[in-house]
Amino acid sequence: MIEDTTHWPSGTVRIVWHGPEETELPLTGVHGFCFYQGKVLVCDISGRGLTIPGGHIVESETAADCLTREASEEACVELANLTLLGFIEADHRANSDFDGQYPLRSVQAIYWADVAEVREFDSRHESTDRRFVTIGELTKVHHEWSAVLQKALDVAVEMNGR
Repeated sequence: MIEDTTHWPSGTVRIVWHGPEETELPLTGVHGFCFYQGKVLVCDISGRGLTIPGGHIVESETAADCLTREASEEACVELANLTLLGFIEADHRANSDFDGQYPLRSVQAIYWADVAEVREFDSRHESTDRRFVTIGELTKVHHEWSAVLQKALDVAVEMNGR
């Protein structure tokens, strides 16, 4: 099991990598390793920094629909060939400041995707920039790289090589 501790705006969170098997924990969000010409898409999110695209699932939206919407809003790209890689469990039980906005334990789906179309960038949403970085650069520029994200990236890179 790959796990780590990270610091989100809601406080300290224990994160754990799970493969793509079904989970009984509630699904609250999604992120994706989106590949374009051998590079990975990152977005500069206001107040957070560089990260892979993603966000929270809205009512009646599937995880894949959410990632497609978020990538369009944050990076002005269209995705294709989305493939579920696994889940990152977010466990807030160690966070004494937890406000209960999300479930105490939940998961975020992690996808691999092709960037099928790159449109002119528009910063109307929460992203101030987008760029495509090498895999080596991703681990250095991501605002909060962790062992769990590294495991997810390893799975994504393996998928990208197929």
